[in-house]
Amino acid sequence: MKRSCIAVAALAISLSASAAAQPVKLFVLAGQSNMVGYGVGTALPAELQSQPDIWYDHHNPDAREGGPYAAATSTDWGPLEPKGEARRYGPEITFGHAMAAAYPEHRIAIVKLAQGGTNLVDHWGRGLGPDPEVLYKSQLYHALLGKLDSATYTGDRALRYPDEPTRLDNALARLESEGHDVEIAGLLWMQGENEAGWAAAFTYGDTLRGFIAAIREDLGAPGLPVVLGRISDNLYPANGGPIAAGKEANIDAVRAAQVAVAEEDPRVAWVDTDDFAPRRADDTWHFDSAAYQLLGERFAEAYLALVGETGSPGASSANSATSAGAGGGGGAAGASGSTVAAGSAAGAGGGGGAAGASGSSVSSASGAASAGVGGGGAAGASGSAAAAGSAGSAAGSSGAAPGGAGGSSGCGYRTAGAPGQGPTAAALALIALAALRRRRRSGREPG
Repeated sequence: MKRSCIAVAALAISLSASAAAQPVKLFVLAGQSNMVGYGVGTALPAELQSQPDIWYDHHNPDAREGGPYAAATSTDWGPLEPKGEARRYGPEITFGHAMAAAYPEHRIAIVKLAQGGTNLVDHWGRGLGPDPEVLYKSQLYHALLGKLDSATYTGDRALRYPDEPTRLDNALARLESEGHDVEIAGLLWMQGENEAGWAAAFTYGDTLRGFIAAIREDLGAPGLPVVLGRISDNLYPANGGPIAAGKEANIDAVRAAQVAVAEEDPRVAWVDTDDFAPRRADDTWHFDSAAYQLLGERFAEAYLALVGETGSPGASSANSATSAGAGGGGGAAGASGSTVAAGSAAGAGGGGGAAGASGSSVSSASGAASAGVGGGGAAGASGSAAAAGSAGSAAGSSGAAPGGAGGSSGCGYRTAGAPGQGPTAAALALIALAALRRRRRSGREPG
């Protein structure tokens, strides 16, 4: 499946919006339990219960041992909808809805692989051996990429689960077999709660950088857009969170690292989750249903700010604002609101407190990448803000499901080193997001 022309394909120029056949835009979603999601699917509005115009391929490694998410695993593409017997969902539902509105000429496809209680050190790193204590959480990098994974697994690193059906390589192969050209458009990553409880928090930034670099290398996409969900301040013990008192610096470190990684890389952004309500008073690890819908919307806004503002792969995203105050244990704070800001930005990140924009703020820098990653707190400056959103509804892509006509040639898929539709796409998606928010405020969308 992996072939030498992947890197060449990453440099291909996107087809124009007027072209007869546009590539499928495929998004990869991964992480731990807040990417899995605890949203209650039966409470979604009718238009989000099932979205057949968006293709979805989902795997939760619980299925390896017949766990509670075994029934949520796909064996082929299906409609975007809550999965499994419990009909749960994460940010994919509203993210996919917004992407379909942003790119109506393209089919949207989502591959999601997420597993609760996992970390980058033991479970998600490229080339890791099986976790001897929790086998079903093992080797998730390979579970996500399949044959696109460049690591060698022999001896005590031999693959524990070599034949899983839902992997990125298999998903791409199924699309290619039906004649579809595919663009790997971006990665969404919601993870870090695990490390926030132990010493791995203090090296999280380097580990995350290595993970992103590995993904980009194996996909031949040095400019692959990545959007991170920053872990919530619900975790702080002062906020009723589950992490023990005395571990506040660990939470600070993970949050600061996520901001710093985004600010130093012009193709990475982060989104805030501090205003999300917990699922229950006794489960502050996870969010409630409305929060997962909002998380998907924020991922969409951040992604479009990365790729849609300037039409250039050099567009810089610095989703940050000057730090003001502390969240729970001390590190994280920032400006709140629901804005998409465009301007120039520069910031510094390090091991202490995290500065950033909260609410659904997304800052897209037009000229300069963030600079100065250092040892203190993470700081940043945002540019001029513009309010986002007006009324409307999302338009799904048209076309037949897999099995219909296509016309791919050459490598069959490419990666998104360059952005897609520009400001028009961003505006369309923001219209759809505004409509979803109004429904929630009016009480039509239970949370």
